[in-house]
Amino acid sequence: MQKEILDCDKIASSGQRYSPGKAARAAAVVMAATLSSKILGFFRELLIGAEFGATNVTDAYLVSLTVPAVIFATVAGALATTFIPVYSDVAAKKGKIPAADFARNLFNVVLAISITISLAGILMAEPLVKLVAMGFAGETLELAASFTRVTMIVCVFVCLSNILTGFLQSHQQFAIPALIGIPYNLIIIGALLSSSLFGIWGLVAASVLAAATQVLIQMPAALKLGFRIGGGLDFHDEALRRTGVLVVPVVLGTGVSQINTLVDRMLASGLAEGSISALNFANRLNGFAFGIFTLSIATVAYPTLSKLSANNDMDAFKNALGRAAGFVIAIVMPMTAGAIILRVPIVRFLFERGAFDERATFMTATALLYYSIGMVAFGLRDVLSRGFYSLQDTKTPMINGAIAMAINIILNLILVRFMGMGGLALSTSISAIAGTVMLFYSLRKRIGPIGGKKIMESLIKSGIASAVMAAAVHYSYGCMSAIFTPVGIIRQAMDLGTAILSGCLAYFIMCILLKMDAVFWMFSILKNHFSNNS
Repeated sequence: MQKEILDCDKIASSGQRYSPGKAARAAAVVMAATLSSKILGFFRELLIGAEFGATNVTDAYLVSLTVPAVIFATVAGALATTFIPVYSDVAAKKGKIPAADFARNLFNVVLAISITISLAGILMAEPLVKLVAMGFAGETLELAASFTRVTMIVCVFVCLSNILTGFLQSHQQFAIPALIGIPYNLIIIGALLSSSLFGIWGLVAASVLAAATQVLIQMPAALKLGFRIGGGLDFHDEALRRTGVLVVPVVLGTGVSQINTLVDRMLASGLAEGSISALNFANRLNGFAFGIFTLSIATVAYPTLSKLSANNDMDAFKNALGRAAGFVIAIVMPMTAGAIILRVPIVRFLFERGAFDERATFMTATALLYYSIGMVAFGLRDVLSRGFYSLQDTKTPMINGAIAMAINIILNLILVRFMGMGGLALSTSISAIAGTVMLFYSLRKRIGPIGGKKIMESLIKSGIASAVMAAAVHYSYGCMSAIFTPVGIIRQAMDLGTAILSGCLAYFIMCILLKMDAVFWMFSILKNHFSNNS
């Protein structure tokens, strides 16, 4: 079962000749689309902060999105993953028409189930909000319940969109599914820019409309490739049952982050007003900082790791994985140091305007501090998980993720009493570090030594270089803020820009002095990968 899920790309491309150049261009499109979507998503968060601040209104809106996300987002993602191998298997054994019938039946069944559950969620909105945000009461509870009665319909669109994504990807169409995040963010940004007319309800409605566009954008391409709509429901279809069986382990593996978010927001709902919003803004900022780099590394390294695993060249596999891990450390660790030193100026520059006041800045900066501690672990976890996937093993990351989730929940319950919102962020970082250590141990147990000494050497060198960089950043920012008091966005940009540039220069010099070849190696791999396959 695990192997079947991992082989989806091979199954999907059966009968087609593999083209490295085409694969590289597809990866480049996905990376560019993801980067664009992340930038727009981050801008979206900036606007939410500026328009509504870290208040009970923002908390209510975020919880209203959490309810359908917890119910359906994980299942919907698993549908896209498991659809591809089942659809491809039906097409190979029975032909295109039975495969199209299976896709149509799955679409209809999911549509019926998701509508039913969405209607139930609308009727039970207030109890669901109480479950997700136990600390909500009075106006905040009523507001969150009212929002949830609208956002529950998102469940339908999310599920259908993921089925269409799986269908398109099974036909080697990657661009359209990768691009749907862009109009999604643009619609919400449009609502925020016109919030003076529609207020928070405009944002809620835009969130539903944005989800609907993800279906509308993918449907024409799917219909062109043979997807069909209409017909009845067949719950006894063998392929449908297989899909249901495959969904379960994927849901268990990918649902960890949703559960962690749910627990964080449940506990944060009982803290000071705006705690949920501050955690959300800090987590977005943290994820944006390292996500683009780790995604690029994982995208480039994954095909190489898969090929080496298929050829059973474990020495080269371990060497490539070790280098990728070293590069993550070398790039993300200075970002960690910079985020810790400049957390308040960064949050002030990006968010503090409109309804986002000094109090919100302090709360978000506090959460960013503790999230940043686990930044390197988050990056390494992505790369190590790709290593397991290359070995056609999804069970181990699932088990380790479940253990890390348990650690996070236990620490949440303990630290929130002493540290409040900061304890929730710190628990997330500690659990990420624990999960990464477990992945290292599990991988070493499976394939032997994976260059632990070199990885530790990279960790030490990056730590030294980051310490020097942090000192340079702290000193340069202090000097600049004394000359240009950070009042107004232009002066803030000058102070921050100078500090960041001086830090980058100091870190680059230290990379040369300490001979941190992982950085230069990965840059050359990226250059050769795209130049040779263009």
